[in-house]
Amino acid sequence: LFMKKYYFLAALIVLIYFSFSFFMASGGVGADSLSYFGIASDLPQLKSNLFPLGFPVLLQFFHFIFQDYFWAGKFLNLAMILIILIFSYYKKFYFKETVLLFAGKTLFFSMIYVMSEGPFIFFMYFLIYVFHERFQNRLSSRKFVLLASLLIFILFTVRYSGIYIYLGIGVFWLMMMLKNKSFVANKDIFLLLVVSGFAIVSYLAFNHFVYGSFTGENARGMP
Repeated sequence: LFMKKYYFLAALIVLIYFSFSFFMASGGVGADSLSYFGIASDLPQLKSNLFPLGFPVLLQFFHFIFQDYFWAGKFLNLAMILIILIFSYYKKFYFKETVLLFAGKTLFFSMIYVMSEGPFIFFMYFLIYVFHERFQNRLSSRKFVLLASLLIFILFTVRYSGIYIYLGIGVFWLMMMLKNKSFVANKDIFLLLVVSGFAIVSYLAFNHFVYGSFTGENARGMP
């Protein structure tokens, strides 16, 4: 009986999140959404790095299915919500807490609008899971480095501000090296910083080579 209310709340969340934008004048589509639609529609041609390619690629994948960017954004958000809730339930990864997070306004606004904050939170959720499993010694060093590095890189390709997640992990590693050198994951975190750092620098170099700027700084107004 105690858990049934969380199952009911999870189902209610899915219904409300999916239907809410139908009652908004904008339909959950803002100015940034239109920019993402434009970048997605240009693919595979690369015309702008105002925003990174991660979110446009996801939109284009769903557009291939639904042939409409509004519905592509709607079902992308729905898919992310369902994947997180189902994953949390079957993995027994803080299911109640995850449902309660969805009941808050941060995830609500991130998942009802067509914007990159939704995918960013989606991939960060799984990054937290990977760290959690490594700290509980339920994930090998090799898998941790590979999965965490991939997720950090994906976060950067979804939002350039993902660099701050990378820097935050770097600060955490430095603190642990100073306070607890025997911490089991120190070497793993250093390796993931090297691997994901190389991937991020490679993406920035790609941007500079293709677009002539690192993060679309030339497209954001006068110097």
